[in-house]
Amino acid sequence: MSEDELTKLVKTLKALANPIRLRMIASLAEEPKHAYALAKEMGLSYPLAHLHLKGLRKLGLIEEITPETKTEGRPPSKTYSPSDFELVLNPSKILETVKEGIV
Repeated sequence: MSEDELTKLVKTLKALANPIRLRMIASLAEEPKHAYALAKEMGLSYPLAHLHLKGLRKLGLIEEITPETKTEGRPPSKTYSPSDFELVLNPSKILETVKEGIV
């Protein structure tokens, strides 16, 4: 595993250690939603929800999907859905991460 892959693994684990982000992914797994709906559902401000979504998207854990219908005169609202990802963690990867000094 390269140092970049190890760094991404650590960042992903940190992101998933946040209960808000886990709840967001779970909610999006039920159905795609736009940031405003997700913020309202979770009792968050839009800026905070957007910040969490941005971080999840950057790590490839969620993706932006294009809505099929567009509202005339308005830009389409960004709708999010979870990406198809799988995390595999074992003692060897943890050892390698620690030895590389990433953690």
